[in-house]
Amino acid sequence: MTPRRLALAALVVAAAATLAACGFHRRIAQSLNYERIALSGFADRSTMADEIRRALPSTARIAPVLESQVMIEALEDTQKTTVEASTAFGQVRELELHVKLRYRVLDPKGIELLPPANIERFRDMTFDEKDALAKDSEMKALYRDMQSDMAYQLVRVLAAVGKPTGPAAQAQAAHAAAAALAPASAASSVSAVEWAASQAAGR
Repeated sequence: MTPRRLALAALVVAAAATLAACGFHRRIAQSLNYERIALSGFADRSTMADEIRRALPSTARIAPVLESQVMIEALEDTQKTTVEASTAFGQVRELELHVKLRYRVLDPKGIELLPPANIERFRDMTFDEKDALAKDSEMKALYRDMQSDMAYQLVRVLAAVGKPTGPAAQAQAAHAAAAALAPASAASSVSAVEWAASQAAGR
């Protein structure tokens, strides 16, 4: 990669990380090299799986495992609510919401294209028992928004992987996985995917 391209990539990564830290994530439909994607390991009513379906471009669809070209296997799909602050009387005042998806990507033969990786989001929200019904609706909306953001990130990872056939594609998948796993913080996760995509596009 030339110095100019390295400098440009660094600027893109820095800008994406800044936007991510502010809670902004680009949600642009990505073009994929395959049309049939299977989801495995998700619960029957997984809202994460629902958001992945919505994030797919119009050229791709969810298919049964035996008919798929690539499979996303959920190893962990969780939502966790933690009390962050409360009054001396035990009244909850602030909550932390945490969504995590641990997954891997396999080809139709069960060969691992992407090793297990995590995508997760955290969000804080205030809470008041007097307005519990409205706060419950707000919590569900925040969880759904975080999962939607994660789903679009996952699709960007798939777009960087390329078509899952042949040694060259597997090498590209390994490169994309390494780039996606590089950042240490969740705030910079979007920049990691942008980096993987830019590397794949520059080949």
